[in-house]
Amino acid sequence: MFKIGEFSILSSISIHMLRNYDKIGLLEPKYIDESTGYRYYSKEQLPIANQIVALKVMGFGLKEISNMQLENMQLDKLKEVLQNKIIIKEQEIKQIKRQLSQMENALNDLEKEENFAFSIVTKRIPPRKVASFRMKIEEFPDEGTLWQTLGDECAKLNVEFADNDYAIAIQHEINFDDNYIDVEVQRTVEKVMEDTDKIRFFDVSSCDVVSLAFQGGYYRLKDINLYLAKWIIQNEFEICGPVFNIYYVSPEHEKNEDKFITEVCFPIKKRK
Repeated sequence: MFKIGEFSILSSISIHMLRNYDKIGLLEPKYIDESTGYRYYSKEQLPIANQIVALKVMGFGLKEISNMQLENMQLDKLKEVLQNKIIIKEQEIKQIKRQLSQMENALNDLEKEENFAFSIVTKRIPPRKVASFRMKIEEFPDEGTLWQTLGDECAKLNVEFADNDYAIAIQHEINFDDNYIDVEVQRTVEKVMEDTDKIRFFDVSSCDVVSLAFQGGYYRLKDINLYLAKWIIQNEFEICGPVFNIYYVSPEHEKNEDKFITEVCFPIKKRK
């Protein structure tokens, strides 16, 4: 039998950690002297101690190791545990590589005095019920007429808007040859109503997006759209739906364009 200090030297596990392992039931002393409280370990426990050290080096946590019950674990089960851990670690490596790539791209952008990278997030837009009006316009500023029509029609119907009222504009198509932009504007509502000859009511499913929220005038939209499209390619996503903008502070609420707050959203999915 070895005293705790002796076993600590033989196992390369500190006395403090041996006491902690005892506390959590990972490696309990073979014998405790009730009169002195001294802990004693047996030579048969050295292989288990070495396995614990090896598993920690491989990245296993103490809780994981404790759940393995090493003293009773069969070889086939240990193989399965290691195979599963390898899969997890490979996924972590991929995630770290993605993070490093994003950091490198952000650093490059900062060197070019572009700071969009620190405003980009990926998130899920929740499902919602909407009132919608869609029409082809000639120029982007004409979008205001769509919002006016949607607002007037909703007022006639006494539509109740949702508490988390999203004002969303979706660009379905930009056709330079025929000189039109196919735009749809939406407001989130409490309930779906019967369609009219101008506006439609329907449910919109949730979707994953990469988004960038910014404060300022709409003249920045072109550069932001181009930057987001580049970011999507660099980070191995692909666009899977029409781009849309969420207006939090717009000309409807504020005349000073420097105070506009807009979120540009690109629906995305992971590239196969």
